[in-house]
Amino acid sequence: MLDYRVTTLMKVAETLNYTKAAKALHISQPAVSQHIHYLEEEFGCPLVTFDGKKCHLTVNGHELLDMLYSMHNDIQHFKLRTAQETPPLNFGATLTIGEYVMPHILTRLLSRNQNLKINMTVGNTQKILAGIDKGQLDFGIIEGFFSKEKYDYLTFKKEDFIGIASPKSTLAYQAYTYEQLLKETLIVREKGSGTREILDIALKKKHINLDDFHQLVEIGNLNTIKQLVKENLGISFIYRSAVQKELFSGELIKITMKEEPISHDFTFIWPKDSHYHDDYKTIFSSFIDKT
Repeated sequence: MLDYRVTTLMKVAETLNYTKAAKALHISQPAVSQHIHYLEEEFGCPLVTFDGKKCHLTVNGHELLDMLYSMHNDIQHFKLRTAQETPPLNFGATLTIGEYVMPHILTRLLSRNQNLKINMTVGNTQKILAGIDKGQLDFGIIEGFFSKEKYDYLTFKKEDFIGIASPKSTLAYQAYTYEQLLKETLIVREKGSGTREILDIALKKKHINLDDFHQLVEIGNLNTIKQLVKENLGISFIYRSAVQKELFSGELIKITMKEEPISHDFTFIWPKDSHYHDDYKTIFSSFIDKT
C-alpha cells in the first residue's frame, strides 16, 4: 500500500488544486500542503509549483508521479491476483476496438477457456489512460495518442482511417481534398476520443480546423454516427473496421480522397516498467493469436 502522502500527491496532480484535493481526500488544505512539503523534503527537490491558485507539477514531480502510477497499478493487480484463484483480464478498450475488434478475439479466448474471467471497460482514450493511471485497469488497447515515456506498449494493429458518406450523397463520383469537403456537415466523436484527435491532426496539417466545416455535430456513439451518415445528414471519418460491414452492404460509401491516406496504430499499453511486464506481453500474444 502506498504512503498516504503519495496518495495526496496523486490527487493534487489530478485536480491541480490543493483545495479540491483536500476535499476529495477528506482532509484539510493545510494537511495537503504538509504532505507535499514532506515529499519534497524526502526527495530533495520541488514537486509542485504555483501559478496563482492553480498548481502544476515540476519536471521532477511528473517523473515521480509516473513511477508512482506504475507502482499503484502493480499493487492493485497484485490484490486481484491474490484475492482470486483465477484473476480476471481487467482492461480497457477504446470504442472502435471494444465494439468492432474485441468481440472476435474474446469469442476465440472464451471458446478455448470458458472459465476465463473478463472485465472490459469501453471508453475514449482519455478514460482508458486515466483508468490505468488510477489502478482501475491493468492495461488498455487504445486508438489515440499517449505518452511513450509513461507507458510500455506494443503495436496491436495498423488500421486505415477513412472518410464515409451516404450512397444518397453526391460524394461517390470523384475524389476530394479536405478543403473541398468543408461545405459538408461533419459528424465527429466527442473531445478526448482518439478518432477525433487523429482527424484533428490530419486537418491541421492542411491548416483546417474542425469548426471550418459548414456544421459540426458531436456524437459519442459510433452507431449513431453511422446512422446519421447513412441518412445523408453528414459525413464522418472513421476506422475502416468500424464500417466494414456497411461498406460491404452498400449502406455507406468510402469517400475517395486526393490527400495522402491515413492509417494509425491500435496500441496495447500498460504502465511503464511494470513488475507484470511479462504477463502483459503474454496476454498481448494471446490477443493477436489467429490460430
